[in-house]
Amino acid sequence: MDKPLPGTKLAERMLTRPQGATMSEIIAVTGGPQYNVLRKLKAMGCAVRQTREGRETRYSVTAQRPVYEMAVNDKGQVTLPKGLREEMRVFAGQTLEAAVEDGKIVLSTKTRSIRDMFGILGKPPNGKSLTNAEIRAARGRGAVERYLRSK
Repeated sequence: MDKPLPGTKLAERMLTRPQGATMSEIIAVTGGPQYNVLRKLKAMGCAVRQTREGRETRYSVTAQRPVYEMAVNDKGQVTLPKGLREEMRVFAGQTLEAAVEDGKIVLSTKTRSIRDMFGILGKPPNGKSLTNAEIRAARGRGAVERYLRSK
């Protein structure tokens, strides 16, 4: 049996239909307004057309392939626009690969190794790092607890 779709996916499907959807239609299906879906689609470069129908506004989204404009600074550096970073799931410090194919630049995320995960969790929430002795003591307590639970 198929899982039910989340409200955001339902709203996105309704908005991209040829007739579009009003917010009251979306609320009836999803249980709440989905203005965040409209903002996300706009950020992705889709054209959102708004048509007034009495007291309602009908939103029609035409899915366009987003085109991102970037400027090259005097050092030859380019800043990736936010929409492109979100679409590619790129975050600060990540490495990208670029290739030229038929006169076009193709960007892709570089495959990661386990060493790239170092430091991803940041500092502990209490702001205090444990010493090696404290780590060994905690590991020992854990082993004793596991042993006692098994008995």
